[in-house]
Amino acid sequence: MRGGTGMKTRPKAPGRSVYRIADVVERYKGAVVNIEVVQDIPRSAASRIPGWPLPQFDDGGEERELHQLNIGSGFFFDRRGLILTNEHVIHGASRILVRLLGRTRVVEAKVVGAHYELDLAVLRVPKPPGLPILHLAKKRDLRVGEWVVAIGNPLGLDHTVTVGVISAKERPMAIGDRKYPHLIQTDAAINRGNSGGPLINLRGNVVGINTAVSQSSQGIGFAIAVDVVRKALREMRLGLPE
Repeated sequence: MRGGTGMKTRPKAPGRSVYRIADVVERYKGAVVNIEVVQDIPRSAASRIPGWPLPQFDDGGEERELHQLNIGSGFFFDRRGLILTNEHVIHGASRILVRLLGRTRVVEAKVVGAHYELDLAVLRVPKPPGLPILHLAKKRDLRVGEWVVAIGNPLGLDHTVTVGVISAKERPMAIGDRKYPHLIQTDAAINRGNSGGPLINLRGNVVGINTAVSQSSQGIGFAIAVDVVRKALREMRLGLPE
């Protein structure tokens, strides 16, 4: 007779998840890419940016353009070499350079779709065979309190792994002129350069796109929820599978 003892199954201790986290990282870290963005800025405009002109770019040419660098993250989600990232990472880019794990050669990416309001973009590069891809989770897979892994390029430190839990869902936030009504809150460390990278559950599926960090406290980061990502892909009409 089932359940005849009336005993309940004891939940696994959180520490048992450490091995699953390591497995997820080992299997999928190759799907994550570092993104470097070059923006051409006229000298007259660059002079209004704090800290500019930088000495290494100041060649004395009054009308020549300077090059500003931005860094971010992204990940392969389609075997055609398509990469998901934040739109704000590549906004205004003159060139987008992508660096893959374990490869010294940098490849140039093309933008194949972008959604400013939802802050998401899709890039394309020639994807070498054998690299993994990350799949998008279903919204119903997301639970407050579950373990998640962030992999990205914070402060230029490539393929950095941080771990935390889903702290909350449906957090609204406004950053500049963008409004994010459905952000995931997490305590996995997120810093500048993590933007566009994946927030992954222990099943190896992407539950969000790391996007922002609280400026007033530590341990509070935000990611665009996966259902918003799916909406953006539909509206970009890239002919992608659901």
